Amino acid sequence: MRSAGCPRRSSGATRNERPEVDHPRGRRQTVLALDGGREHAELFYDVEAALFQNRDLTALELERVAALAEGLATPLRSPIADLACGPGRHGLELARRGHLVTGVDLSAPFLRIARAAADSGGVGGRQRLVCGDLRRLPCADGAFQSVLLLGNSFGYFSDREDLAILAEARRILRPGGLFCLEITRRGAYLAALEPYEEELVCGRRHPRLRCQWWRRWDPATRRVFTHERHSLPDSGELVYEGPYDMRLYGWGELQRMLRRTGFQRVIQAPFTPAADTLDGGLGETFGAMSEVRFVAARV
Repeated sequence: MRSAGCPRRSSGATRNERPEVDHPRGRRQTVLALDGGREHAELFYDVEAALFQNRDLTALELERVAALAEGLATPLRSPIADLACGPGRHGLELARRGHLVTGVDLSAPFLRIARAAADSGGVGGRQRLVCGDLRRLPCADGAFQSVLLLGNSFGYFSDREDLAILAEARRILRPGGLFCLEITRRGAYLAALEPYEEELVCGRRHPRLRCQWWRRWDPATRRVFTHERHSLPDSGELVYEGPYDMRLYGWGELQRMLRRTGFQRVIQAPFTPAADTLDGGLGETFGAMSEVRFVAARV
């Protein structure tokens, strides 16, 4: 996890450092480790250590889910689908609480990390893990009482594909079931968006890693285009470099999408991790997850 010796910096990059923050038409990398191998997954796990290794944040997020579920009079119940589960932090905590959870992710390396965590935590029997695509879930109709899509994992495909993800979540839910989604709050995030950010990360595989992000907001497509570069600060050796982009949906857009795909009574609540007391004071380092919206709907 990040420590006091690994500060965050935000400043203007020099002209010769700054790459073009743009993508060929139609090219999207959903997350660093989506189709990558073990090394990419391990790197992403290091870069996002403040999220993946922070049980306080996970508990706070699940509190928001429980509050919204109560607002819908639709409790969070098993069996639960944890979509885009990554290393499995939400499913792991839910399994610790006695729930039966199926985690779905496209990254086999992430699923191996999640399996190891579940087994070492003694909840392997309650946390099933499946490699699958959110747009075509490998799950039966009505298989789950609750479906979660947390950790800012929505908005990395085209608008049409994002709609398909919501339709798939609806398909695998039972009548009366709960769906909960976590997304970046567009207005709050853009108000604080920096074109360049740099951070020194202390992780497991890389004790010190220089992380750089160049970002550009495109109002025509409503997407934030990001180019990221990770290198070793002492030698300058490049560890990873590449682009990705994220669609930022407004509240009204999301309501229409959910109703179009068959959800009813959609409610939401904002969440700012930096405003909460988190282990190690890590709240300020969450990037696109620093201003989020929890959305819940029922079938």
